[in-house]
This record gives sequence, structure tokens and C-alpha cells, in this order.
Amino acid sequence: MSVSVRQTLVGCHIGKRLITIGLSKYGSDSALHLLSGGKGLIQFQGKRYVSSEIQAKDQQAGESNTATDTGVIHKTERETLVYFDNLYAREMSVWNPMLWFNSMFVDQSRDAIRSRIKHLASPDSKPIKGLELRSTIPVKRDGGVFATFLVPYRYTIAEVNSMIQQNTTKESSKSILSYFTKIAAFPVKGSPWIEDLKRLPNKTIQVKFQGPALTEEEVYLLFRRYGKIVNIFPPKSGESVATLKYDSYRGAICAKNCVSGIEINNTVLHIQYENVVKTPVITNFFVNHTRIAIPVFIALLSIAAVLVFDPIREFSIEQKITHKYSLSMKNSWIKKFKNFTDSTVNQFTKYWTGDQQNHPIIHLWGERMERVEDLKMWLEENTNTFVIIRGPRGSGKRELVMEHTLNERNNILYFDCDKIIKSRTDSKFLKNVANEIGYFPIFPWINSFTSIIDLMVQGLTGQKTGLSESKEIQFRNMLTTSMMSIRHIALKNYKSSIIDNGEKISVKEEDYLQQHPEAKPVVVVDRFAGKSDINGFVYKELADWAAMLVQMNIAHVIFLTETVASDQILAESYPNQVFKTLILSDASKSNSKNYVLSQLQDHSNKETDDNENGEKSSFGLSAQIIQEIDEALDPLGGRMLDLQAFVRRVKSGEDPLKALEKMVEQASEQITQIFLSDKIDGVKSAQAWELIQMLSDAPMVSYKDIVFKPLFKSAPELGIMELENNGLITVSRNRGVLQDIRPAKPLFRAAFSYLVNDAKLSTVLKTRYLLRVVAFETGKIKKWEEELFPLNNLVDQKLFKSRLEYLSGKVKISSDIIDKCEAEIKELSKKQ
Repeated sequence: MSVSVRQTLVGCHIGKRLITIGLSKYGSDSALHLLSGGKGLIQFQGKRYVSSEIQAKDQQAGESNTATDTGVIHKTERETLVYFDNLYAREMSVWNPMLWFNSMFVDQSRDAIRSRIKHLASPDSKPIKGLELRSTIPVKRDGGVFATFLVPYRYTIAEVNSMIQQNTTKESSKSILSYFTKIAAFPVKGSPWIEDLKRLPNKTIQVKFQGPALTEEEVYLLFRRYGKIVNIFPPKSGESVATLKYDSYRGAICAKNCVSGIEINNTVLHIQYENVVKTPVITNFFVNHTRIAIPVFIALLSIAAVLVFDPIREFSIEQKITHKYSLSMKNSWIKKFKNFTDSTVNQFTKYWTGDQQNHPIIHLWGERMERVEDLKMWLEENTNTFVIIRGPRGSGKRELVMEHTLNERNNILYFDCDKIIKSRTDSKFLKNVANEIGYFPIFPWINSFTSIIDLMVQGLTGQKTGLSESKEIQFRNMLTTSMMSIRHIALKNYKSSIIDNGEKISVKEEDYLQQHPEAKPVVVVDRFAGKSDINGFVYKELADWAAMLVQMNIAHVIFLTETVASDQILAESYPNQVFKTLILSDASKSNSKNYVLSQLQDHSNKETDDNENGEKSSFGLSAQIIQEIDEALDPLGGRMLDLQAFVRRVKSGEDPLKALEKMVEQASEQITQIFLSDKIDGVKSAQAWELIQMLSDAPMVSYKDIVFKPLFKSAPELGIMELENNGLITVSRNRGVLQDIRPAKPLFRAAFSYLVNDAKLSTVLKTRYLLRVVAFETGKIKKWEEELFPLNNLVDQKLFKSRLEYLSGKVKISSDIIDKCEAEIKELSKKQ
């Protein structure tokens, strides 16, 4: 095969000298081998090659020296190196449409890429005869491929490169998605370095000049062909690095891969992507605008939390009310099954035992069944169902409502105020509230976290963000969420229209709720307006919330309370309304006796079957036991909790009178610790003892008998109401005016008598009382003496004669009381 001879001058650098060599044959491999045997960089026709010393070392070690391993592409003079862009999705371009297009529709295997490059470079429509694709080296990070072609002898390298570019542009433009998939081909002028360092593509490239720097015009002329240049930043003084910014990644990528390593005017250009440390906009906003950014972030976080957790919380509250998915006895289906089995057992029992008039529930609740029927009727009437049930502690308010009135309903929310009022910490308070209404999930720690953020922001900006919410606001938000759940339950079966006689009739929500009172949940608020040292705001919030429920007509509300203090709170939340009120009192003696005897019936069967006359009692108890029970019930009274405690004691083996004695002692000990101990305020303790003495002699004391007592004289109503709220006494009212004062429960009167009549105990308590009266009167005398002292120094005391006489009389009265108390204390000390 003949080879055309073409004289070519090739310049090479060996060390620091430039040698020009004439080669007889174009592309002689032997000449290349000869020149590559030296040290240093060798350049053919403007191309740079790495020192062959490294290649020789690789060969001696038996290691590969391919471009994949070394990063250097080797080619002969008969080969041309072309860079094809946009064959892969660039790693930095997550949102590049080509990434999704290639991954889903384009075969990216090595053979597929080679076939595609062959088609682009030499298509069937305009082939380059004799063109041979030697190798392809992908650069997936940049999204391109380096392709080495063997140039046919009939063409020059420049002619082949020009035809490859034209063919590639024409073929890639035929695709429908050519805007996203258009491929460009550029001849590689420099010596590319194929590296896989973590240098991601960038629109900005840095050009380092190894030699004299090029002018801005030369840089533009060299780099413009790869894409539109936004700006050129020449090297700064004392530096040799210029910066180019393209308007697209493609321009920067192609320029870096095609020009890097080129030598122009004895200057070698090294190109790399600019390593720009980008500060995200959001991060920059947070760092530089703390006062605005942190509240905005917390607000967005709160909105996200509401969108995610509020539906869960509403469902949890609905589950708490309806027990639809629970396996407890409150589930409607389980309740129906239990009622069916109970009714069957009751009928069977009645068949064998006869009438059940002796059932303990009937005995205890017989006189209250009328109240139960009234309450049921109020719920069915569905007009302003805002009910207050008042009665002393232990009178059975909860049992009347939950077990006898609402036992058939499956949409009840029971809220016990006492469980949340006594919470000592905010987190415990929120957890207890959540347990009462079924509010889940709850994150009490968030408030502590936001409080810390508030302090941090206050230190940075000088003011608080207001992100942390008080427990009052959080409690109100929880009630609001529960209101939404209650409304959803009430309107669960609501339809905006119904078909009546073939006509479509629209129905309003209000009309539906008015016609279906059973659809509305019943909210029972127990122990409302009781004693509260902390968290007293709960009562007001609950009252406002309940009033809103009734006004919206989405629930029935029942308040269980012990005092009349609730009336004022509820009246403020729901003004101009007359509340439905039930007053519960203790059971009568006859009903209490029947209840106790019926409870003891089964237990007494083990005892004597005959009474003293040889006859059996109706309850299977001896006449003596019945007589003792009858005697015990006089002081015990008809308070349900006391009756139940009495029954338990008798069942445990105690005699009725002995059980009563133990209960009286226990009640007296309770009174002493709560009202008469040294830890109690002296005046309050003395007031309590004075009432105890008076009520031990009479079952009732009139309020007018208390008004002028020295200890109550300054504020009689306030002192009595405080003792009522603490559970020592109960006060009846006539149109809001205090009238009669009684012990808080019947057993307390027996305890009062026990404290007063016990010689040793009464001596101690009365001595303590007298000492406190002395201290009280002494304080009053000191107050009057402070007013008398400046009056004594006046020249003309006649002007203040009346005032002096008044103060002197007061001092004398108090002094007489002190003398009397000290005399009584002296007498009491002799008895010890």
C-alpha cells in the first residue's frame, strides 16, 4: 500500500529547548516513539502530551495507562479527538429534563453510545467514507463523551472535524425534543485531563495562564464559539487567573473540555470550574435576618404541624367521645350486648326470686328517679340544654348523670376538673387535659423549646418573638380542637337535602340538630368551680367553651358542682340565660336504711338467721343488727359515700355502732388536720373552731348569728364562703343571700360533737383557739394604739374627744376579751 509523503514540521519541547524536526512520513509512529523517549512535555502541532517517564513506569509495573486510569487521552497524528456534549445527564443538573428523558427513554449502554456517536458523525444521509471510531471515553459528570476517530487519508483533520460538527448539528435537530436533547460536537484543541474529582460543573470557569496572560480580546475569540459569554474578568494584579462566566452550563463544560491544555503564544491554558461556595437563599435569610426569619420559620413549622396533627387529634377526640373503635364497655356494640345479657339475667332472677323491689339501687335512687326523668326530658326537649346539677360532695351527682341518665348514650365527653386543677407543672397540666378530652398527640416539650428560642432571640435582637404560648392559650386551643370534633359527631348523619313525597327539600344544619337531639354529644363537666389554688383560669375557659357549644347547638352541657360559686362564672359566660338546675340532697333515712340492709343481705346470711323473737327479718339480719344500723344512721345521714364506707366496714366484721365510731374519729381527724392545725392561718382556724362549737350544739346556725361575732365581724360573708369552699360547712341561700349554715355532711356534725366533748382533745383545741383570739385582739389593739399615739401629743385634744373615746372603747373591749380568754386558758390548764 502506497503512502503519500508530506513534509511536516513538528516542534517539540525537550527540557527548555525548542527543536524543529522534519518528518518524512505523515504520522510516523517511529518518529513519535523517538520523540516520546525523552523527558519533559512533548507537543505536536500545538498538542501537549504527558511525560513518557510516567508511562514507562506504568509499563514496567504492568499497570494500565488508559485514559480511564490515568486521565490522559493518547492519540496518533492520524486521529482526531472530538467532544460530544449532552449525551448523558449532568450530575449537577437534578432538574435537567434530559436526566428524566435519558433515564426513561434512552439506552445509555456503552455500545448504544458508540452507535449513536457513529450515526451523528457519519449519518447515512451524508456519510464520511473511511471514518473509523477508535475509542469513546465518557465523562458522565459533565454529560459528554470524548470520541477518537481515525481520519481517512483523503481528508485532512480540519475537514473531518468540520463535517462531524455539521452532521451532528443536523442529525440532533431532527428530534421532537431537540430543545432538550440537542447534541453539539467540538474538536478538542487542547490536552484534556479526564479526572473524577469532586469538581462539579459550573457556569463559571477559571483560566490559569502558564506564561504571559492573553488579552481580553484573545480570550473572547478563543472561548466564544462554545456559548454566550456573560462576562470576562481579567487577571488581577500579580495573579495569572482569568474568570469567564457563561450563560449556560453547556458553554462552560465544552470550553473546559476542549480548550484546557492548549498553548497560544508560548502560554499554556489550564481550565477548571470555579469552586463557588454558594450560600442558599434560605440560609442567608436566616443568618442575616434573624429577627424576621426565626418567627417565620416557627410559624411555618406550626402551620405544618397543624396540617399534619390536627386531623389526628380531632379523630382521637372523636374516639374518646364515641369509643367507636375501643374494646371497652363504653363501645356501643359491647354496651348493647351487655344490656341484652343483663336484661336476660334480670328476667331469670326475677322469675326465681320474685319482685326486685329490694334491689339496692332502687332503694337508694328511688326518690331520685324523678330527677333522672327530668334530666332525660331536658335532653330530649333540646332547648337551651345548659344544665347545672348541684349537691354536696358524695351526694351521687356523677352516678345520677353517668349511670342513670346517660347510660344508654354512646356520645359522652366526661371532663373531671379536679384532675387538671391540681396539676403542678405546665407539662403535667397539658397532659392531664389531653387525657380528659382525648387530645393526641401532644408535645408539652415544645413550649419549653420555644421559650428557650425566645430567650436566644431576645439576646440577639433585644426583643422576644412571642413564639412560646402560655398554658392558658394552649388549653384554649385544645378546647377549640375538641369543639370541631364535637361538631363533626353531631353532624355525622346530616344531609343537606332529603326526599319527601318525591320532592327534594333542603335542610339546614340548625334544623337537623333541632330535630335530632340524640345526635348531639353530651359534655359532662364534673367538680366545676371547686377549690383551686392554681389553674383557676380553667373554670372560666370551660364556661366560655360550654356556652359556645350550646349557642352553636352542637352539644348538651351538664355541669356538676358543689357550691353556688359556679352560678356567677356561668352567668358571665352565658349572660341573659336561665339555667336548668337540679339540687341534690342526701337520701332520706328510710331509703338509706333499705340501701344498707340490702347491701348487707348476702353477707348476713352467714350469721344468725333468726331475730330475737325467733323470726327472720326481711333482709336476713337479726333484729339487734337492724336496731344498731338504725341507731348508726341517725348521725351518719344519707350521704352516699358515707353509706358505702359504712357498708364496707360492717361487711369486714365491725359492729354497726363500732363502724360509726371509727368513721366519726376519722372525720374528726380530717377536720383537725385541714382546719385546726398549726399550719393554718390563725384567724381562719379560730373561725372554723367557733363554727364547730356552735354546730355541735345545733344542727343549723343562722347567718345572722355569725355576723356580729368578733372573728367574723370584719368580713363575715367572705370567711363563711371560704370555709364552705374548703368543705367544712354548707350554706343555704335565699335569693343569693346567705341564710342557714350546716355541716358539709351529716357525719361532720357527729365529728364536731366528738371534738367538743372529748375532754383532752377539746382542751387542746380550745386553748389553741383562745390563744389565736388573743393574738387577733392584740393585733387590733396595736392598730388602735398607733392611731392614739399622735392624738395624745395634741395641745387641744377636745377637737378629737369623740375619736379618742371611740378608740379607747375599742381598746377596752378587746382588752376585756383578752382578759376573758386568758382566764379561760388558765382554767383549762388546770384540767390537764
